[in-house]
Amino acid sequence: METDVASLVPHRAPMLAIGGVEDFDVAGKRVTAHVRISSESPFFDGAGVPAWAAIEYMAQVAALLVGLRDRALAGNEKPRPGLLLGTRRMELSTDSFEVGADYRISAACEFEDADAAAFRCEMVDVSGKTVASATLNAYRPPDMATFLKEHLSA
Repeated sequence: METDVASLVPHRAPMLAIGGVEDFDVAGKRVTAHVRISSESPFFDGAGVPAWAAIEYMAQVAALLVGLRDRALAGNEKPRPGLLLGTRRMELSTDSFEVGADYRISAACEFEDADAAAFRCEMVDVSGKTVASATLNAYRPPDMATFLKEHLSA
């Protein structure tokens, strides 16, 4: 499935880390995308990418799911930014991701209520081994500029 990820998420280079969509199920509220680790990857530390960066990869795939659903269900063309509030049950089975390695990342919406949502995410290597998993909690205000002005000016 070929999709322009940059048109579906608010991230831009150099922080846009994920590649193309591999699978999308609008009814099942699930998407799978991929990431290839390179020396150009965000968070590259000279040897690889630290495993803690998996939370960013998973958050971007969750944003991709929301962008795909917005486009499929409402015809929205411009992605609406959201905020990662936190994570639960984060598990990492590696210390870092090696240059040249490919990973598949899935995100499934487990809960949504108005502008809040929880996504169950998983990152697997080419052998199918889970290298990172977590539940991400996110909030997407109706108007980000107003929300930030109201909450950061105090």
